[in-house]
Amino acid sequence: MAVAAAVAVVAGVSLGATSIVLNQAIDDQLIEQAEASADTIQTNSLGLGLGLQAFSFGLEGQFLDAGGNPLQNAVSSWNSVRIPVDAADAEVARRERTQNLRTITVDGQSYRLVTVPLQRPASGGALQLARPTTDVDRTLRDLGLVLLVVGVVGVVGVVGSALAGRIVARAALKPVDAAAAAAEEVARTQDLSALIPVTGADEITRLAESLNSMLRALEASRARQRQLVDDASHELRTPLTSLRTNIELLLRAEANPHRALPAADRAALLRDVDAQMRELSGLVSELVELARDEVPTEDVERLDLAEIVAAAAERVRRRATGKGIRIEVDAASSPVDGRANMLERAVTNLLDNAVKFSPPASVVRVRTRDGEVTVADDGPGIAPQERAQVFDRFYRATSARGLPGSGLGLAIVADAVQTHGGTVVAEGSPSGGALLRMRLPPAIPDPSDPRDALTLAGGLSATDADLAWRPPPSPDPVSSPWSRTGAAPTTGSPAPTPADGASRPGPAAENPGP
Repeated sequence: MAVAAAVAVVAGVSLGATSIVLNQAIDDQLIEQAEASADTIQTNSLGLGLGLQAFSFGLEGQFLDAGGNPLQNAVSSWNSVRIPVDAADAEVARRERTQNLRTITVDGQSYRLVTVPLQRPASGGALQLARPTTDVDRTLRDLGLVLLVVGVVGVVGVVGSALAGRIVARAALKPVDAAAAAAEEVARTQDLSALIPVTGADEITRLAESLNSMLRALEASRARQRQLVDDASHELRTPLTSLRTNIELLLRAEANPHRALPAADRAALLRDVDAQMRELSGLVSELVELARDEVPTEDVERLDLAEIVAAAAERVRRRATGKGIRIEVDAASSPVDGRANMLERAVTNLLDNAVKFSPPASVVRVRTRDGEVTVADDGPGIAPQERAQVFDRFYRATSARGLPGSGLGLAIVADAVQTHGGTVVAEGSPSGGALLRMRLPPAIPDPSDPRDALTLAGGLSATDADLAWRPPPSPDPVSSPWSRTGAAPTTGSPAPTPADGASRPGPAAENPGP
């Protein structure tokens, strides 16, 4: 509609502008011709009245006397029509106006009429010349017809373009309709496997592929949640049944004073209930951790794995002391980009797993180098055929089925490591126990960080590179800005001697407290 209106406006403006230009040209030419004719008029000296002669240029015309009346006896042969005279023409004949230009119609014919004063005789008079407007009217009529045809063709073209555009748009938007239909079908049936058909290689195809990727991710998330619920229900059934049985025994004993339980049996039942409650609490906490299934909201920051390991070892050491287990830490500075809480939870789970399977009065050895953390224990170890499955949810190795636990600790480790783009594997330790190896990508050097600038500039050797991340010696570890936990890292072996032989501070050997 806008294009059609524009075509109509352009056609009207073109026709009006052409009419103005043609009429102006005709008026200018007619005035020049009338003035030239008025200059050629001569007075007849024979006294036979006012005999006048003029050049007519092939136009219709007549003379007016000083009073503005047509001169009947002076009408020459070139005057074939009677031209009407109005008051303005009479004023020109009386020399009161310079000229008068107007349009007249005589016998159905349109004329453009100009009246100019005569220069001689001095007594007054005027000359009128009339030019037919037939040629101008014909030109405007032909131009109007051409513009009308062009306008109609333009409107038809606009209508055809609109129809063609609608057809093309509907054809191009068929994939969008298919995507909308698929989304409605998914919303109605909750079937995330109903993917959108993908054809072509344009932006709509890219949109369909993105929606399919989203549907696959949602389906995978739902499958993980369903599997987690199934596994959790299976794992919760056994401790809940045992707990219920013990509580029922206690209630029956309390309800029947004549058949009271012996004090030793009652104490054993209470200890069993307490242990089962603790196990259920740990299981629920780990289930909540795994059931979130969302991208971590914690910001990624530059961390030192040595500090992470030191904090985790300090936390686990309190639980290991009760079994007489020592935790030896050999932690060299190892910068990584990660989330502190998630990585500390992963290392803590590795240490808890080692403490749980270690015999009393044994040693758990932790080593950190170049983005890698290894935890070795003196326990029974993991069978080679089970090492690839110990990181699955609720999986319990054969040697662990008689011990408390939910089978979720190492699964949390695997999730944390995978989130950071690393790997975790289970191996055998030289002492015959298990060795769990966690690898994380090393931190990308940042030129704006002064600790990385020295390494990038070549100011430190390969042996000295970790010194850029080593906390400076401080008499008060709590006040050290390099300590996340408020305590300096501890190790079970001295730091490697630098290549240049200079003496550098290294963490002292660890001795677990009582």
